[in-house]
This record gives sequence, structure tokens and C-alpha cells, in this order.
Amino acid sequence: MKKKIAIIGSGNMGSAIAASLPSEQYSIICTAASEKTLEKIGNEIPLAALTLSNGSAVSGADIVVLAVKPYIFPEILPEIAPALEKGAVVVSVMAGIGIDDLENMLDASAKGLSVVRVIPNTAIRNGKSATFVAAGPNASEGAVDEVMDIFNLSGKAFLIPEKNMAACTALASCGIAYFLRFIRAAAEGSVELGLRPDFATEVAALTAEGAASLLKDGAHPESEIDKVTTPGGLTIKGLNALEANGFTAAVIAALKASVK
Repeated sequence: MKKKIAIIGSGNMGSAIAASLPSEQYSIICTAASEKTLEKIGNEIPLAALTLSNGSAVSGADIVVLAVKPYIFPEILPEIAPALEKGAVVVSVMAGIGIDDLENMLDASAKGLSVVRVIPNTAIRNGKSATFVAAGPNASEGAVDEVMDIFNLSGKAFLIPEKNMAACTALASCGIAYFLRFIRAAAEGSVELGLRPDFATEVAALTAEGAASLLKDGAHPESEIDKVTTPGGLTIKGLNALEANGFTAAVIAALKASVK
């Protein structure tokens, strides 16, 4: 039988998760705060059931994905907590709410809930997310494996201790913006050299994708850099110019600033 999975809060992240789920394996139900949002979800995911009621969505669900904004969660908690099935898997993609707090709010121990915290990034909508999974102390091995399987459908999932969640979020979630800013800067410099903005952006993005592909088998970045830096060549001059302008220090400072 199909497992029922309820996506509570089907905004950009929730709808991307729903869209990644194979309909032959899961019976999907999505909630939203307005009919307009539900209509949009229905057009994007025609096989999903839709409702404005979080309580009815959660009722009978094997897996519940909490994808609402953290500040909204206390408002909907009274609606969903009584409806959770005993032994259900609760997956939180809400930033800033730790597993201990979530377990207490849901009375997870009494209900035998497996609580798992998950942080994807926005590339999930293209199946390219780096997603981090941290399991609560009472989460079953089977529940964790299933959550890993779900998020491996939309990129690559990593099981980590919750204490590392902030650093991983800075690297992969905030990091999306940092890599995009580098691409934009590279395109702007290319425009100054005479290229069209749209062409320069496309080439910069393809170059970033190509650079990442060189590391997929475990190569060290410096070993790949050495392959394109010849003595007295243009690349080493450019790399030295980056460092003279504080490139590495700026990246490290950005990551540290992204951790509370």
C-alpha cells in the first residue's frame, strides 16, 4: 500500500518536496493558507490531494513534512498535534526550531513519533539540493532511512549530527547565494571586457557547473587548480589578484557571519 505523506505548508520548499515524490509510492496531500496557492499546487502536482485543513491532512499520515515558516508553527500546532498518528514520522524543514523543542511541542515520546530535522537548499526544485538530515534520539532507523531516500530523490542527502546543522546551512543554503554572487561578479567583469550580460552569465554558470563536476570523484580543489595554472600564465595572475583583494578571507568571513 502507498504511504500517506502530508506536506504542511506547500510554498516553494514544500511544493518542491511534493513534486519530487513518486506517486506510485506515496499518496500525497498538500496544505496551504489560501485557495490561490492550492490552485497553483494543483496545476504543478495534479496527483496531489489538496486541503486548507492541516488537521485533516495530518490525520492518518505516515509521514508529515512541516514546511511552514517557523513563526507560523505555534499557530498551527494545536491543529496538527492531536491529529498525528502514533508512530508517525515528522520531518521538519523549519529553520531555527531544534529537535528537542519540536519533540516537546509534539509530545513525541508519548506518541512514539520519529522526529527528523531536514535542511535542503533552494536547488531542490531542480533536483540539485545538498540536504542535511539530523535525527532525533527516538527516531527509528527505518524512519531515518526513508527520510534519506526521500531527499536523495531531489539531490544528495547527508546524515549529520544536529550540532553541525548551522555550519552546513551556512555552507549549502546561504552558500547558494554566495556562489550566485560570484557568478554575477564574474559576469559583470566579463561585460567590462566586452561580452553581453546574458551571454556572460550563461558562460559563468556553465563554468561553475564544470568546476564542480571536477570534484565529484573526490579530487582536491587545489589539484584541479594546478592543472590550469602554468608558470607566468594568466590564471595564476588572476588567482593572485583574487587573494590580493581578500577573496578567501571574504568567503570565510561570509560563512562565519551566517552562523548564529
